[in-house]
Amino acid sequence: RFCLECGKELYGRSDKIYCSEGCRNICNNTKSREIRMQIESVNKILRRNLRILQEAIGRGEKKIRRDNLISLGFDFRYFTSAKMGSGGKLVMQCYNYSYVNSSKNVIYISLKNN
Repeated sequence: RFCLECGKELYGRSDKIYCSEGCRNICNNTKSREIRMQIESVNKILRRNLRILQEAIGRGEKKIRRDNLISLGFDFRYFTSAKMGSGGKLVMQCYNYSYVNSSKNVIYISLKNN
């Protein structure tokens, strides 16, 4: 058996996986950093989507072509929630903004009232 972090041979308990507290801390910190980086990557995309929706509403746009949103960097794979709206349409949310995809490739945007 060898340490999962540094590869040194292990002595002692049969379920031991690190040779020292230092190696255990390094390994756990590395795992935590990778998770934080994944979360930050998703949050960055969500913030960009939010900014794009905010700017569209700020310009007075209630509808925008899907192609235009994509060209601005909007990523439809990322949203904060989804629900079925009236008429059976899927309403996607990016924080406090909602959007619905119509059959004509037009996205209808609205600001959710709290």
